[in-house]
Amino acid sequence: MQQSAVHIDDYILTERLMAGDPVARELIYDHYGPALYNIILEVIADNEKAENALTQVFVYIFNDAVAYRESGDITLFGWMRRVARQMALKVAVGELGDNGTMMNSGSLLLRFTMGLPEGIQTVFRLCYYKGLSKEAVARMLGLQPEEVASQLREAMIAFRKFLNN
Repeated sequence: MQQSAVHIDDYILTERLMAGDPVARELIYDHYGPALYNIILEVIADNEKAENALTQVFVYIFNDAVAYRESGDITLFGWMRRVARQMALKVAVGELGDNGTMMNSGSLLLRFTMGLPEGIQTVFRLCYYKGLSKEAVARMLGLQPEEVASQLREAMIAFRKFLNN
């Protein structure tokens, strides 16, 4: 007999997270961890730093699940994806201290973003600041998803070079 996938409603899962339910935490981690890790790896090439960023993402998700409801994001995964991207960018530019608290050095990321060509800058802002999917950005800008993916690759290459200078 074939087992079917189980879908848990985002509302119920969020309620369980806010209640500190360890089963909900385990489910979230097991189901979404690999995808969030890959999102982080797009920004942070170092595996150890990427793993640390993933840990910070889950600490935030587990401790502040109510932020999902307040975010206006349609899906729990969409919110987690945005959190992962933002955390990865903050870790990459050194805005995250050892204890996970934010430090004031946001101008570095802003300088990088402002140095991108206009089209790539728009795609980068929409995907990484707003947390929109490549498909959503493609629809908004009248591009093909492959074009958006290509521009994001260019931005990530430029970002790594920017950090190494």
